[in-house]
Amino acid sequence: MPSVNRSDPLYDQVYEALWSRIVSGEIKPGARLSDLQWSAKLNVSRTPVREAMRKLQQDGVLLPLTRGGYEVLRISANDLQSLYRCRAVLESLAVREAAENISKKQLEKLTQLFEQTDQAVADKKFERAFKLNTQFHQSIVQFCGNPYLQGLLSNLSRMILYARSSLMVAANNPEIVRPYAEHLESTQKDHGEILELLKAGDASGAARRMEEHLFATGQNMGRIAKALGES
Repeated sequence: MPSVNRSDPLYDQVYEALWSRIVSGEIKPGARLSDLQWSAKLNVSRTPVREAMRKLQQDGVLLPLTRGGYEVLRISANDLQSLYRCRAVLESLAVREAAENISKKQLEKLTQLFEQTDQAVADKKFERAFKLNTQFHQSIVQFCGNPYLQGLLSNLSRMILYARSSLMVAANNPEIVRPYAEHLESTQKDHGEILELLKAGDASGAARRMEEHLFATGQNMGRIAKALGES
């Protein structure tokens, strides 16, 4: 396993190295981690590894063990739905604030992301569709221009990304492909309606539609997570 690049701060590098491995599924939910283990794997001292693991604990991804070390959090379907309910309220405010001053160029960017996602879904490139879907939402949050709201959503989105990563790892599971494809199609329909409301300058309508969309997404993700647990 390659070591980290010592030209950058070790704490940040170790944090991102662990985070990327967790999200990709290389480090799986329920896995146990120790600073000694990962300092050897990354060829660094134990101090930056401890700092990185404490940050991952603060994020909610790692749980401390009584005998030392950490366990990667297992997220239930109910956890996933709870995360999305929080996100729904916050992003409905983000889209309302974005709608008040959104520019033609910003609308063009959202349109481009929407069309690219359509193509990815049609091609059954689910990982690309997932990334483009995320960019659509991130762009709206960026356009809202509210740094406090952006900070809250940034922290929440980190946990949601982790929670959804297990679904992406299992995207080729025959039991999951059909419901996940149906979910993406439903998501695209919602995004199209939100985009049209933004183009029409309907801030209240766009906010209401975003909240409905994310509540429904939470329910869909919860159902898929339950199916994964039963398969």
